[in-house]
Amino acid sequence: MKLRRLDSDKPDFEALEAMLLAMREMLGGRQCVAVSAEELSAFQDDDGSFKLLDSYHLPADARVDFCHVPTCIGAAILMKAYVAGERQHVSALERALKACLRGNLQGHGYEAEAGRIMALRTLIKGGLRQFLETERLVCPEFHDLVHNILHRYKAQLLCQITKGPWGEDYRADWEAVCEELRMRIRLYLAYGSNMDKAQMSERCPDAKAITPVYLEGWELTLPSFANIEPCQGKTTPGLIWEITDTDERELDRYEGYPNNYDKVNVIVNIAGRAVSVMAYVMTDYGKTRDKIPSDGYVPRILRGYREAGFAEKEFQPRHRGAQCGNC
Repeated sequence: MKLRRLDSDKPDFEALEAMLLAMREMLGGRQCVAVSAEELSAFQDDDGSFKLLDSYHLPADARVDFCHVPTCIGAAILMKAYVAGERQHVSALERALKACLRGNLQGHGYEAEAGRIMALRTLIKGGLRQFLETERLVCPEFHDLVHNILHRYKAQLLCQITKGPWGEDYRADWEAVCEELRMRIRLYLAYGSNMDKAQMSERCPDAKAITPVYLEGWELTLPSFANIEPCQGKTTPGLIWEITDTDERELDRYEGYPNNYDKVNVIVNIAGRAVSVMAYVMTDYGKTRDKIPSDGYVPRILRGYREAGFAEKEFQPRHRGAQCGNC
């Protein structure tokens, strides 16, 4: 079957469904598929998408079904080829992943979450877990989006908040997706006492210090223990670690995840390249707790600063009650 972009004013729904089926068959690796790899590459639009209609100016359901869904399938096909070693697809893959950001990997209307789950399952067929672990430099914004979706799923599963606005329960779907995308290794940004290598060696013996960085657009605060909060114009020194799944579970326990600290992925600059990394951010509940760090807490942070190559004077946290001057 030849892929073609149809007139959005006169859509042929039978042809649209047939093209979607052909793309799904290609992703599934069927021996006799109706779409070739050459056809798929030639079909990719200038905006990186694989939309089957010639415009995004459509009703929401049609825009999702015939623009965002085929783009997700096309990205998954390219990802599958790329992680298998066909590196010539990197440019097309990056463009496709950026196009995926347009739809935020979600469905339309009350099916928004069901559509997101379907998109993640489609990308899983393309090797998403391996891609997230090993191809961090390819479209970091896409990494950021997927990791933050997974952080939300995991936190809500732990808090047993799994129902949608219509009473639909996503527990089984979220658990399955999180298990499929369980990271064996990930990059973690420490900005407080976990910059201290002695402390991290006790908590996470398999962790490897990678590089110091500055986190742009975030401010270090000290409501009790260290925290980071978005603040335009501010920067926060940090240390990137590569951690294992076991290390991450230990950090979750120490940080009181997800009650005291939640997880977010943020983008940092490592050796001139943008990379998405995980960080812990204090919850509103965590900020209200009257916890007093031990006397050795700040000295451990300062030792971490020195070890990472930062000056101690760069440790300038905003304390509880003070307002951010730039936001």
